[in-house]
Amino acid sequence: MTMNLWRPWIDAHSCGGGAQPERYALKTGGEEAFLAIAGGDEHIERVPDPRAAWTFHTHERAVAAARQITAVYGGPVDVVKLQ
Repeated sequence: MTMNLWRPWIDAHSCGGGAQPERYALKTGGEEAFLAIAGGDEHIERVPDPRAAWTFHTHERAVAAARQITAVYGGPVDVVKLQ
């Protein structure tokens, strides 16, 4: 008997499009604000609502983006899992 351990909600190749995709957002350190991509000129802006935040389907990609933003802007950026 073979066990199939593949789960589409954690498969990086399906972009989290499974039944239970994980979602992560970036949150600024000192404030209760999440980071989002603004329309038009696509700059990074702060939004109070996590539903409007820039979301990632993998923790690794969210951490990489947080590190890049921290390196450029200098402020702490946290990765939070959305429900």
